[in-house]
Amino acid sequence: MNKKLIIKQLRIDRNMHQQVLADNIGINRTYLSAIENGKMLPTVDILLKIAEALGCKYTALYEDEDLEIIKNNND
Repeated sequence: MNKKLIIKQLRIDRNMHQQVLADNIGINRTYLSAIENGKMLPTVDILLKIAEALGCKYTALYEDEDLEIIKNNND
């Protein structure tokens, strides 16, 4: 079963612009847009970077998964 990526929804929920997320993970904004719109599939490395930048586990990037906030290592 393929689950839909919900990166755009998570990004918007965090009031983060597409360009900011793209810059934070080191990819082009148009590539991020294509990922968000289901036109391209990201690599595992990119998925992990997106999850870290959004403050969630990579499994939360998929529809129907509970969000789990990554704890700050400085706690």
